[in-house]
Amino acid sequence: MMKVLIVGNGAREHAIAKVLAVSGVELHSAMARRNPGIAGLSKETVIMDINDTGLYERFKGIDMAFIGPEAPLAAGVTDALNEMEVPVVGPTRAAARLEWSKAYTREFLDEQGIAGNPDFAVCRSKVEVLEFVSCHPDIAAKPDVLTGGKGVKITGEHLHGAQEVVDYSMERIAEDGLIVLEEKLSGNEFTLQAFTDGSSVEVMPLVRDYKRAYDGDTGPNTGSMGSYSCPDHDLPMISPESVRKGIRIMEETVRKLMGAGTAFKGTLYGGFMETEEGVYLIEYNCRFGDPEAMNVLSLLEDPLLDIGWEIIDGKLRKPSFERKATVCVYLVPEGYPIDPKRDRDVSITSPDDSELYFASVHEENGAIRTTGSRAIALLAKGDTVEEAGEKVYQDIPKIRGDLFYRTDIGKLV
Repeated sequence: MMKVLIVGNGAREHAIAKVLAVSGVELHSAMARRNPGIAGLSKETVIMDINDTGLYERFKGIDMAFIGPEAPLAAGVTDALNEMEVPVVGPTRAAARLEWSKAYTREFLDEQGIAGNPDFAVCRSKVEVLEFVSCHPDIAAKPDVLTGGKGVKITGEHLHGAQEVVDYSMERIAEDGLIVLEEKLSGNEFTLQAFTDGSSVEVMPLVRDYKRAYDGDTGPNTGSMGSYSCPDHDLPMISPESVRKGIRIMEETVRKLMGAGTAFKGTLYGGFMETEEGVYLIEYNCRFGDPEAMNVLSLLEDPLLDIGWEIIDGKLRKPSFERKATVCVYLVPEGYPIDPKRDRDVSITSPDDSELYFASVHEENGAIRTTGSRAIALLAKGDTVEEAGEKVYQDIPKIRGDLFYRTDIGKLV
């Protein structure tokens, strides 16, 4: 029986584990804390620092590994496993630099003549910050390190006035040595997830997620409160031409990386903005999105195990996805994301029409308890977004605890 390693302990990794389990593999899991869903599917569960490359020697002899989160990729876990002759679905540290270094990505696109960059500057001094601020009153300030999605600051939302931009920039320069400043973009945001073997780029169904904590897209930003996808695999608010432009940017990036001697093998996630002036790349992630992974993997008709081997062998074919709509809703601790209630018990009755995914919870003596982040995701499929939404919301009362959720996922377009 083939032995497959899953690295990570969130809902995204639970989704990967579920679809791999269908292929009858022997799952092994490396997690920072025990996700009961992943552990229940695994023959072996190891609780460890998943970013410590020196701890992976124990997995020598594994047939294939899937790495879920960005931090292990940035730490070089793929490289460490490859050195032990364990093939990995997930980019090397050099390829994952597209995510862990915003400066590298902007400069790479610039040097390679790839469309998609807004006006930007990589600033290493106050003089450079002041020069960019003087020309751009509205700015997105981006640290050049992984910040768990919480480091980017935007004028008008997080930073008010030029002085706050300068102050924040100098904090990051003192911490990281530089900061990336970009013109603030306005328009329709969309994301593209794609499998890639270093040459072919195969895009998955489009997914829209909801970052704000409360109904009506209000409240603070979160990791995401939920998401939906349409049965035609497109999104109504994004033009097909913009999607094609986004795909071309991703294809050129992968091709130019290969030409520079770096093969990107895994999942590439591009965040884009459709503006009146054109389509711009907001950022790259080098793994599945969360919750977007649950939407697309629930629709995948080809075995993920086979796709993994195609990626590793450089023979990726176009995968098939079910023509259904999906709606995914997160239940999160009361007070999230500002002051979440931690270590509260969560009671679960099996849902009727939804798939359940464990996210940031921990299991103690059989009890499921909250942490400070998102707890449980429910996902349902249907012929329409409305049907999928009805199913998932009917199952939400089966999850009980000090939790809340948005009631408009899939309804607010």
